[in-house]
Amino acid sequence: MILNKKMGMLKKYTNLLLIATCAITAHGAGYQIIEQGAANMGNAMAGAAANANSDASAAFWNPSTAFYMGLGVGETRMDTSVFFVIPKLCFVNDGKTNPGIVGGSSWNGNCATNSVVPNFFAVHRLSEDFALSFSVTAPYGLESDYRGDWIGRMQGIRSYLYTTDFNPSIAYKVCDWFTISGGVSAQFAYCTLSQTAAQQVGSMYFPFVLDLTGQGWSVGGNIGFTIQYCETGRFGFQWRSAVDYTLDGNAHSNGSNIIAPISADMSMPDTFTMGVYQRLGGDFSNFALMLDYCYTRWSVFQQLDVKGLGSDPIRENWKDTSRISFGIHYYPDFIENLTLRIGTCFDESPVRSPTDRTARIPCCDRVWLSTGIGYTYENYSIDISYTYIFLVGDSTINRYEPSFGGSQVSGSYFGHINVVAVQFGYKF
Repeated sequence: MILNKKMGMLKKYTNLLLIATCAITAHGAGYQIIEQGAANMGNAMAGAAANANSDASAAFWNPSTAFYMGLGVGETRMDTSVFFVIPKLCFVNDGKTNPGIVGGSSWNGNCATNSVVPNFFAVHRLSEDFALSFSVTAPYGLESDYRGDWIGRMQGIRSYLYTTDFNPSIAYKVCDWFTISGGVSAQFAYCTLSQTAAQQVGSMYFPFVLDLTGQGWSVGGNIGFTIQYCETGRFGFQWRSAVDYTLDGNAHSNGSNIIAPISADMSMPDTFTMGVYQRLGGDFSNFALMLDYCYTRWSVFQQLDVKGLGSDPIRENWKDTSRISFGIHYYPDFIENLTLRIGTCFDESPVRSPTDRTARIPCCDRVWLSTGIGYTYENYSIDISYTYIFLVGDSTINRYEPSFGGSQVSGSYFGHINVVAVQFGYKF
């Protein structure tokens, strides 16, 4: 009877699993989507690896923390969250841009798009020593969309990538203070890139829109551990492997006519994430501190090589990056089961220099300022968060690409991102 009840709850969440395949826009550095759990977002992702919020987002960030969620044997917790993202990212021409033989007119405007990023997590305490978890997320994705007549259209108009990751994991309790976990990710990726190209007829050049599309499946994995070093503190670590793809598809002219079949190799980088959650004592017993550090091996993205077009690879030359987050919880006495959150994060860009920055992914360093609130009533919980992300450091671009006669994009980017998220959780 208990099993039938749980199967009924799983059926109710089936649509949420399907919805979670729609996330498309990168809000972390590179093309990484860090928005995994609205409660975590209230702390700018600080404490996610140690599961500071004791929710089912452990299924993605570190399944070995499942034993510190307050689940009894046979109990299950599910969480689903939705992020509403409103970005602004504008290019400003410095007057040195060479649009190429069929480039567009000068245009300064927003190339970012609004998006919705959902995700789903579930954790089940199978026995005293084993726990199972499952997550459906979009760990990588991006979308930039310029007007068709913008001055850099020969280097890119629209760039779109989404991934969907299905990640079952198992966790084992080695002893009261040490747990381990491991899992497998089945990941799907779809990508489309468009730009203006030129066809030469005699001495004349005629522009057309070149669209490249490709998709594929691949497999990765994750391992992690958690150390509860005191009753009110724990340390968590997780490694998520690289996921290597071969994306197969076609090159299209003006969105319809197939020019040629194409393929491209692409790697989603591996990441190392570690974090600490510490509830304070004495006069500060209403507070907890969180700290997370993530290292991402973006150096796997050195070039974009599309086979089948007869063109040279496009240089990317990315570097490995760090992300560090700090957060605070406040548990007020005047409202039981209420949590107030605040956090900040520095997210390093993988782009090395203005000559390496591309119009497709004009990434630069960014800082997050986050706040959030969570409330639990019996077996239900709701969390709401808001994050403001702004660009810092060098955001200039001085990019030359030789394809189709050559073009130069020179200028700078400015912008910010507003992220509002809501999360619902249920334990049964």
